[in-house]
This record gives sequence, structure tokens and C-alpha cells, in this order.
Amino acid sequence: MLKHPISFVIICFFTILSSNNILCQSQSKSPRHSLSQSDRLVFDQASMLSEEGVYHEAARVWKGLVDDYPVCGNYRYHYAVCLLNSGAPVSSVNQELTNAISISGSLISGSGKFNEDICEAPVDVLVYAAQVKMLLLEFEEALSLLSQFNVEAKKWNPLRRTADLLLTNIDMAKNLIASPVDVQVRNMGPLINTEFDETHPVIRADEKQLFFSSQRARSNGSNHGAFDPNTKDHYADIYMSERDSTWGEAEWVNIGLKKHKLALAISPFGEDLAIAQVDGWDELVFHSNKRKGKWQKAVASSVIPDAPSEGVIVFSPNNSIAIMSIADRKGRTGFDLYQYTKLSDGSWSNPEIIEGPINSERHEMSPFISADGTLFFASNRQTSMGGYDCYRSVYVNGKWSDPVNLGFPINTVDDDRYFAISAEGTRAYIASRRNRPLNDYDIFEITFTDASQLVNGNIMLLNALLEVEFDRITLTSLQSGVTDDVMVFEDNKQFLRAIIYGGQSYRIDYIKGGAVIMTDTLEILADAGYHLYTDPIDSFDGGISDDGTLLVEKYIEPEPEPELIDASMSLEDSLELLSLFGPSPEEESWISIFKLNPLQIHTPDIDIPAMADEVARRINAEGHPELLISSSAFRNETTSFEDANAFSGKRSANVFIRLKKLLSNKGYKNKVDYTFLPFEIMVVTDPDDDTPDYVKVQITSRPQ
Repeated sequence: MLKHPISFVIICFFTILSSNNILCQSQSKSPRHSLSQSDRLVFDQASMLSEEGVYHEAARVWKGLVDDYPVCGNYRYHYAVCLLNSGAPVSSVNQELTNAISISGSLISGSGKFNEDICEAPVDVLVYAAQVKMLLLEFEEALSLLSQFNVEAKKWNPLRRTADLLLTNIDMAKNLIASPVDVQVRNMGPLINTEFDETHPVIRADEKQLFFSSQRARSNGSNHGAFDPNTKDHYADIYMSERDSTWGEAEWVNIGLKKHKLALAISPFGEDLAIAQVDGWDELVFHSNKRKGKWQKAVASSVIPDAPSEGVIVFSPNNSIAIMSIADRKGRTGFDLYQYTKLSDGSWSNPEIIEGPINSERHEMSPFISADGTLFFASNRQTSMGGYDCYRSVYVNGKWSDPVNLGFPINTVDDDRYFAISAEGTRAYIASRRNRPLNDYDIFEITFTDASQLVNGNIMLLNALLEVEFDRITLTSLQSGVTDDVMVFEDNKQFLRAIIYGGQSYRIDYIKGGAVIMTDTLEILADAGYHLYTDPIDSFDGGISDDGTLLVEKYIEPEPEPELIDASMSLEDSLELLSLFGPSPEEESWISIFKLNPLQIHTPDIDIPAMADEVARRINAEGHPELLISSSAFRNETTSFEDANAFSGKRSANVFIRLKKLLSNKGYKNKVDYTFLPFEIMVVTDPDDDTPDYVKVQITSRPQ
């Protein structure tokens, strides 16, 4: 006799209720069935691979079950989820999910999705179908599926949070697509991309080289048979493309590592490459140096000795801070961004998680610090358009600002990661799955307008070969007083390499034998624009500047006479023009008046080479030519006398510079072989009485 008859009745009641619930869930167009023992083993293997996230291999196993049981919506659902997570074309995933819903009829609202005897798909299929509809930009269909899920799913269903995130993503996507950013985004084409994954683009600050990772077969066949057991694709290698006017064909960079090799960062001038090696379990940071034009075997990174061996780390251009993406060991918030700070003794602080709005409850990955110190990273947080989007944050008053979504079409409803931008700020590069044309990530080039530019382009890159050896070269900010060593050795050569910013002044000290033997002072105006200085420096003969001070200003095209600009030469800047001079000749008074600060006004109609030939002919005829340059500019009611006078002087200065350079290339020196007379600079107010705009050169011979 039972001691607790009431308890027995309650147990029987819930047992019957549970059985009825399962039977109710199983009623559909596809009946329950029993698998053979071998098929049960296949199901168990597929389920295990899915739960472990080995989606490529799981998809292959599920495909076998789908082929054997084509009317089982549950198997087809699992197959579709694996296709989606492994990056398959969206159209094929959409078809599989649609079939899973159609075949199932009713959906399982409770547990049982990994029950091999149930053919109905779980209600979770609606969430994944909504995600795919969003990828297809079919937002209303996606919203309808999410609404159905919210009605049919149990309250404790773990995908409710995913459904809520999708609702937020769809709202963000609709808003950003309605207000696109003024940029052009183009696929970089077959010289860079293949049918395999191309990811992790990183560029030098001067944008002369692009490094990235690719899972393609090497052209020499040296990775034949070396495959990732999960994806069945080759392990990722490092590739490099060089830019002249356009990007060239990418070439394999042999750094000696096995498994996946992911490009993390390239130093601003390309002498050091940081790489992550990933073997499926660990992600270890390595670096490689270039020697005699070849990249050396990568070695384990020891820049920050106490840094975790796993994760992506990038350094600021001045090497004062480092940002690292580190996984939360407790699995609560995924990957977060941490910051290291360089201390006064040259050591690094302990990593501290970046407080404030940078990190979210989801992943923050692939950090990149631009030449001006702006932080970019990817996140799949709520404010994304879907998947991973790229964000921007700036360091203000000791804190990182609220991250800003870079907007559409930089970001899309699919995964967009690994953002990298040039120092000039006119172009950037991103790895994206947009449209998934070949089931892979491709690298895209983004071109900005002045209005849409994301970084401060008022930057000068100094990358100059030193023709005289020094013990040390330092760069001191005259505003902050901070001093950095800026001498770099590469292939037994010394380089001056530094990034300096508009609106600031700097002092460069050249040190030998414990003494400063020369000092240059550089002042960059706040609107100077982008400059790159690469000419060799012989500091015993004047260094970068003639009189110790170099002033660089932004070039502004003159109005209303744009026809006077030689467009083919308009990118020359005053720094390049000044590099043509030797010590400043004091008697040439125009130099002290005009200083050659802005870009010069070019005069393309004057045959400078013919003039140089004529001067050389007179020198060889044992004469000493004298050159008189005269110029004129028209002044109207909107132009001041000072502006017109300066405009006229710059015309003469332009001819002087171009002519002097050609004569120097021929081996003739000013004052020794020929002489420039003081300029005749005029301003015309009445074009009927005078010739308003001209430049004249008069050459006369003075007997020896």
C-alpha cells in the first residue's frame, strides 16, 4: 500500500501531461521515425560538432542526414545553421531554412531540438530565418518571423536575447541605410582577393604596402596538402601588395610559421610586422623584421613581456600606449579591449580593461590605431547593423570617447571587420562578407571625401635616409616637452622616422659623441594637410631646412584664376620645393618676402628645359649668364595689393625653382656658373594699359 497516494497521483498526472506535450509537438507532415544504430552515431557526431562550433565539418555530417531523410525539418534546420555560421552564400542558407519550416509544419516550442527521433524543427529556426532575411535586406519579412518566434517560443528560450538583438540591428540598419556616408567602397579585385577568405588588412602609414591574410593555395605549391581539418581550406598565409598609383598583385610573405598566420599590425614605415599564429586552440603573437628586403622568420613577441600570449595587440604611432583584445576568461562578455601605458622608465603598465562605453556585453575585437591616434575596432554589439560592424573612438582628456558606428556603406548587415586607414585619411581598407559572393571574406577599399574623412589628415611622415651617421636622434614636442628617439636602423642604414602633427612644433636634435651637433625646428600649421618627406638628409649641409625653421602650409587653389595651375604638379608641397635649395642666399630678397610657404603657382606654358639648355650653352661658351625673372598679377576690386603681390612673386619663384633644379641636375651651380638677378615683381590694376598676367625670363651673358 502506498504511503503517499496524493504524491503518486500528481506524478502520474505530470507524466501523462508531458507525454501529451511531446506527442502534440511531433504531429506534422513528417512523422516520427527511428534511426538505425549507425545513423544515431552520425546524429550524435553532428550534434557534438554543432555544439562545439566546428561548423564546416558539422555541415558536412548534417548534409548526409538531410540526403537520407529529406523530409526531416529538424535535420535540415541544423544543416542550415551550420551553413550560416560557416559563411555559406546567403541564398542557399535561406532556401534550407525555408524548406525546414515548410517541411516541419508545426514547430517544436520546447526542448527536443537534438532529439534524433523528432522531425519537426524547433521554433529557433524562425530566429535564424529572420537573420538571413535581414542579410537579404528583406527587413519586413525578418520582423514578421521574429514576431512569430516571440509568440510561439517558451519564455526561457535562450534565443530570445538573440531575437531582441536582431530587432535592434534591423532598426539600426534601416536608419543607417537611409542616411549613407559619402564614401565609395569597391572590391579590390583579383589582384588581392580570391574565392578563399582574405582578412586582416593592415597598411603602412604612408600607404605604400598592404599586408593581409589569405587561405589561398600558394603559387609555388608549397602549401599543397596543408589544410585546416575543420574548413578543409589551406591555412591562412600572409600576403603583401605594393602601391604605386594602384595596388599591385599580392605576393606571399614567407615568415616560417605553420597553421593560420593572421596579420595584426605593420609599423608605420614597414620595418616590423606583427602576426598571430592560430592553431585552432591558441592564438600566439609573433613579429617579423625585414632585412635586406626579405622578411625574417617570425619570433615570439616580447615587446610587452607580461602580455597574454593570446589576443590581438596594436601600438599607437608614438608607441606610448597599446590596445589588446583579450577574451574574458569567465565567458561573460566575450572579447574586451584592454590598454597598456608606457611608463617613464620605458616599461609597460599592467593591462587595464578600458572603462566606459568602449566595451559591451558582446565582443570587441580587431583593434587598429591610426596615425593620428584614433582607435578603430569591430563589435557585434546592439548598435551594429548586424554581425560585426566597425567603430571609431578618440582619446580625449584621458578617456576614450563613446564609440561611433562608421555607418553605411562602410558597415553592412553582414560581418565587417579589420578596419585599417592611411595616415592621409583619404582611403581605408576593410574585410567584409557583404553579399558573400563566393562564400568568403573579401578586402574592400574605401575612399573618403573631405566631408566624410574620419581621421586628422594634418600629418607629416618623416622617413628620411641619413647620409651621415649619428649616435642618436631625438624628436621633442615643443608643446608637451615629450622627447622620443626617432632613429631607426634597417639593413645597416640609419633613418629618421617619425609622425608629427599639424598645429604643433617640434625640435629634432642630431647627437654624436654625446653632443648635439645640429638642430632642426619644424612647425606644422593646423590646416597643413598631409605631407610625406623621404629625401635623404645630410645634416652637415643644412638638414631638412635652410635656416633651421621649416613652415608648411596648406595649399589653397587661387581664385578666380584656376587655369594658371598645372594640375600635373599640384601635389608638390613646400617641403619638397624647399629641398631643392642649398643654404639660403640672403641677397635674393624674394626668399625673405615670400618664404615659399604655400604650394607654388605653377606656370606650365614656359619651356623650362629649353631655358636650361640655353643657359648651359652660354656657360659652355665661356660666358656667365645672368637671369632676370619678372612677373605680374592682376589686382581687381576683391583682391588686396598684398595678395596680388604675393601671387606675382610666387609665379617668379616657381620658375626660379624649376630652372635652378634642372641646372643643378646638369652640374651647374648658382653664383658659380650663372647668377639670378633680383626678381621684378609687379601688380597690374588696369589690364587695358598693362599686361595683367605673365612671367618673363631674360637671359643675358656677362663676359668672364
